[in-house]
Amino acid sequence: MRAWWAGALFLAVAGAAITLILSRPGAESSPERADAATYARAWGGQRCAPPFSARRSPGACWRPYGAASPFNQRLPPQPRVAAGSAAAVAALTADGGPAPLVFGTTGSDEDWGHPIFWSRRSDPLFTVRCARTDWGRCAIEGHRIRIPDAARAAGGGDGHLAVVDQARGWEYDLWQVRSKPRGGGTIVVSWGGRTRFGPGSDGLGSDATAAHFGLLAGVLRPAELVAGRITHALTVKIDCDGGFSVYPAMGRGAKCDDTAGAPPQGARFQLTMSETEIRALAAPRWKRAILLAMARYGFFVEDTGGSPWDLAVESGASFKSFGRPDPWEIFARAAGAEREADGDYRLDVASGIDWRGRLRMIDTCVTRRTC
Repeated sequence: MRAWWAGALFLAVAGAAITLILSRPGAESSPERADAATYARAWGGQRCAPPFSARRSPGACWRPYGAASPFNQRLPPQPRVAAGSAAAVAALTADGGPAPLVFGTTGSDEDWGHPIFWSRRSDPLFTVRCARTDWGRCAIEGHRIRIPDAARAAGGGDGHLAVVDQARGWEYDLWQVRSKPRGGGTIVVSWGGRTRFGPGSDGLGSDATAAHFGLLAGVLRPAELVAGRITHALTVKIDCDGGFSVYPAMGRGAKCDDTAGAPPQGARFQLTMSETEIRALAAPRWKRAILLAMARYGFFVEDTGGSPWDLAVESGASFKSFGRPDPWEIFARAAGAEREADGDYRLDVASGIDWRGRLRMIDTCVTRRTC
């Protein structure tokens, strides 16, 4: 009851603050920017560098992994296009552009986001047990990791949970968290992996997505859309893949019945729109930020099960686990979305863009920096 009351009070104050800011003469007309000020006051600001915590989350000025990570590489002006690009784009866009961003799903079976938690030495100690035995030995079987007691996995079928051990420089990525006892003990997951965290890390080689990317790789975070600033590649979940993978992926997802032209795991696509074109669009700042990231850095295929293809986002569980309001809901309302009959908010990403005509698949040699 106490957490609910605090959350309700925050939402009321946040809504009033946004209204007040927008009603001032000469005030910034962007609801996203007004909301950024509200977040900063309510949560004590955001950090541009570790250490992070539940009360000091990363701002838009920070991005995961090192500068050499594939997810942080800006594409060159004329990157080499991959063989089969046209067919892959046709397959990707057969049902249109990316699905809407859906918020308000935290705690439900519709939450397919990636909750991100930052551990401390005082957090309970958990021993990882991987329940799947048909895939061999899980890389983090038996590992002992500290996880905030309040941390909760996403409610969707993937049941993702990422926890970053900042002291030791590891990101642990868990898939289908089945049980997590209060106060520590054995955390049972279907599978999982880990990847290095820190200046020299690349976000590769984990094992909670089909591509084996870290769960922090390419996710949209509330702070980024609030600020209208994204300085890394994005990741997407597509319906099915071609049955193989390319660098930087290390695994495969659900294979398409008809693999003709189907993109592989790890495929990197780029939106071929200039910054001038994107900035001239009659689109909200948050949407232009997504499009600019797709043009500057591209987006990678990380998993299957999309409808038709979904941008990876941080789950609101990163915040609601600690009794806080979901910043995605606050952002969605500030951006003009209305709660729909199913209780969710939807923000359109696809409209206004010729996705089939303005996407291309980039050759892996570009990501490897060999061409």
